[in-house]
Amino acid sequence: MGSRGVHFVGSFPGENTDDAMRAMLDAAGPRLRALPTGETRRYEWYIQPIIEDLVSQGVLEVKKPGTWQTSRDRTIHRVPHGKELTGDMMELGYLGEAEEALPIFQGLRAARDLPELALQIGMPTDFTLTFIATGVSGIRSHRKAFYDATVRDIAAVHELVGEDVVVQLEATAEMVLMAKSQPVHRRVEAALGLGRGIAELAASAPAGTRFGVHLCLGSIRNRARTAMRDLRPFVELANSVVRHWPSGRPLTYIHGPLAAGDIPPSTNPEFYAPLAELSLPEGTNFYAGFVHESPTVAQQLETLRMIENALGRPVDGVASACGLGRRPRPIADALVVRADTLAAGGS
Repeated sequence: MGSRGVHFVGSFPGENTDDAMRAMLDAAGPRLRALPTGETRRYEWYIQPIIEDLVSQGVLEVKKPGTWQTSRDRTIHRVPHGKELTGDMMELGYLGEAEEALPIFQGLRAARDLPELALQIGMPTDFTLTFIATGVSGIRSHRKAFYDATVRDIAAVHELVGEDVVVQLEATAEMVLMAKSQPVHRRVEAALGLGRGIAELAASAPAGTRFGVHLCLGSIRNRARTAMRDLRPFVELANSVVRHWPSGRPLTYIHGPLAAGDIPPSTNPEFYAPLAELSLPEGTNFYAGFVHESPTVAQQLETLRMIENALGRPVDGVASACGLGRRPRPIADALVVRADTLAAGGS
């Protein structure tokens, strides 16, 4: 079967959770190390439904309406006058998602005889949630509340599922800032403490909680928020996460965006050259997010060769750059099959 795994970022355009989880498992089977829920309540819009729920809860209100046609034209929110935002006011929905998915996951894992398979629950970082919900101005005043709510849900999901869950921290705003600031991305990362902030979420989680980190370039309607000139911003941010990572909370993988929404992966070997500097500890897998519908399988295999030549070893797993929820179902189905084909080396 080969040693490469397959990783699915999280969202999938399924009719429901069972349909989404079954489709991903049917395609990749034993190559999967973690099975996402499909995030079917929020798959097409990612963070927007979480924010709209907070509005319904009375926690946030609209400050500047937007159409959500692009990330720049998103709705910006504020805390209602006279209220102080705290984490215990917010219901982010991750625990409910895990409670729904857990019996489905357990049934599928037993039926397929995959005892090592984990349930994957994706959670945007507190920085990303705050930035998208309230804009730059909200980072200083409201980030702590989003942090507290996220940490609370991580602990609750871990209590529910135990070691059978991997919490995927999704750092979209952090990765976009790094990409857009290239070539001074290293200074931006240091000034804002982006890698440290991701690691601090893990440090506040219960000991033994398993994590993955998804570094994402963002997309709305499958249109990329930005792109990188080469992979230096990804490598710098990933290495910073690793440097600050706490002990006792296994970092099982880092997933990198080697494509971006509607932008296929580069065909230039120099784009991938910075992967030579990627420094992951033993036990932390690197998942290469390059699977895309535009190139042919043969072209994607050549891209895989370039990635592995730059890395100096085989990748631990192949993936798309982001979740598949913003793809039409036929394309999503084709991409999960393609991921399995590429992981096998085209055989």
